[in-house]
Amino acid sequence: QREMVYIGGGAGMAPLRAHLSWLFETASTARRVSFWYGARSKQEIFYEDYFDRLAAKHPNFAFHLALSSPLPEDHWTGHTGFIHDIVLEKHLRAHTNPKAVEYYLCGPPQMIKACVKVLTNLGVPNHQIAYDEF
Repeated sequence: QREMVYIGGGAGMAPLRAHLSWLFETASTARRVSFWYGARSKQEIFYEDYFDRLAAKHPNFAFHLALSSPLPEDHWTGHTGFIHDIVLEKHLRAHTNPKAVEYYLCGPPQMIKACVKVLTNLGVPNHQIAYDEF
């Protein structure tokens, strides 16, 4: 019953939404799950209401957004920066055992590469990192 961390960016949101939907709405998982999604600006965020509702309904699920280049009209007060840096600073650096977590990544190749590098530097075994480039 390992913790699961999902990290997404760009078009990776849709496939991860499908997986998380199945996990909570069909499998009724009790596992601790977090989804970290990075976009350039609020214009690139979709399904936000769905994930907010999922988090409200399931105390074992947390949803986090980060914008790398928020626009002035975004009035953004959330995490700012690249998603791999945000996950490291806000979750993994203080984690008691990041090597015991399962990681699911979906997004642009550059994001995947950066995330895998962060996880590898933390000592996470390759078999606990699944990814799909979009």
